[in-house]
Amino acid sequence: MSQKENQTRQVRIRYAETSALYASQFLVNATGEDVVLSFSSGYLSDPASGETLLPVHTRIAMSVAGARRLHALLDQILKGPSDAPAGDGRGNIPEPARAHLPKAEDKPA
Repeated sequence: MSQKENQTRQVRIRYAETSALYASQFLVNATGEDVVLSFSSGYLSDPASGETLLPVHTRIAMSVAGARRLHALLDQILKGPSDAPAGDGRGNIPEPARAHLPKAEDKPA
């Protein structure tokens, strides 16, 4: 590989949607080809039928290789040092995996 190919590529991220949905429950369906993750904010009771429902707000499909990469990253994040400050959700996230948002510039009114 050339020196140019070995350099880290800078990637800009553009969010099509900037809102985030909370998920406390999830379902996983997998085949040999892909993995589908379904996310929900939590269980609800249907007053009409008395049934408990799990409303799914988001579904994400990925290849098995993509799921393995996600698993490795989540495993790395969650295995972090136990001396990380409480409440610091970024305490042990590897630098390349951290979101880097541009600094807001003050504009005159």
